[in-house]
Amino acid sequence: MGLWPEWQWNEIQQVGTDYTDVAEVQRYESRMQQFRDLAAEDQAILAELNLPPNARVLEIGTGTGHFARTAARAGCTVVALDVSPVMLEYAASRAREENLTSIEFRHAGFLTFSCPPASFDAAVSVAVLHHLPDLWKAVALHRVHEVLKPGGRFLLRDVVFSWEGGNHAAAFDGFVNGLPTSMRTEAARHIAKEYSTLDWIMHGLLERAGFNVLRAERTQASFVHYLCEKAD
Repeated sequence: MGLWPEWQWNEIQQVGTDYTDVAEVQRYESRMQQFRDLAAEDQAILAELNLPPNARVLEIGTGTGHFARTAARAGCTVVALDVSPVMLEYAASRAREENLTSIEFRHAGFLTFSCPPASFDAAVSVAVLHHLPDLWKAVALHRVHEVLKPGGRFLLRDVVFSWEGGNHAAAFDGFVNGLPTSMRTEAARHIAKEYSTLDWIMHGLLERAGFNVLRAERTQASFVHYLCEKAD
C-alpha cells in the first residue's frame, strides 16, 4: 500500500512548465518581473495580512522564495512549501545568501503538508491553486482554513476567469494577449491543460471552506486577488 489512498490527487506530478529544469527555475522570476512588480506585491501582501509581531506564516507554492524572504526580513517565521525540489533548493540557496534562518522549506503542497491545527497567523498562495481541479481545490482550501488561527488571514491570488454571455473565447484571448509575447505560448497551454476556474466557483469554494471573503479584486492578466479571513 502506498503512502496515500488510491483516490488521492497526485499534486507532486508535473503540470505546466517543467520546473525540474534548474535553468527554467532561474528564468522564472525574470519572466514574472516582465508584468509583475514582485517586490511591491510582496510588501502589499504583508500589509494586507495585518500580522502580529513574530507571526507564523504559511506559504503554499513558494517558487523562488521571494515572498518568504520578504516575510522573514519583516520578522516572521515562515513555512514555505513547494512541490518542486529544484524550486525549493533554489529558494533555500537565496535565503542562505541573505542569512535568513527563520524560513523552513518543505517539499509539499496544498494536499500533502502536515501542520498542527490553528498554528499559523496567516497563509499566502500566489499562482498555485490552479494546478488542482475544483474538487481538490475544495479540499486544499479546507486544509488551509484548518491550520489558521481564528481571525487568521489567507491571501490567495490566481488566474480566475469570468465572461458575459458565454463568450469564453474573448476571455481566453484577453488572458493570452495581456501577457508579454514571450509568455503567450505558456498562457495558452495553461488554459488548455491546467485547472483555472470561474470567479463564482472560486468565491463559493472559499466560503464553503469557512472563509469570509473580505475583498476580491481583479488585477492584470485575469489574476484575481482574494483577501480572506477565518471566522472567530
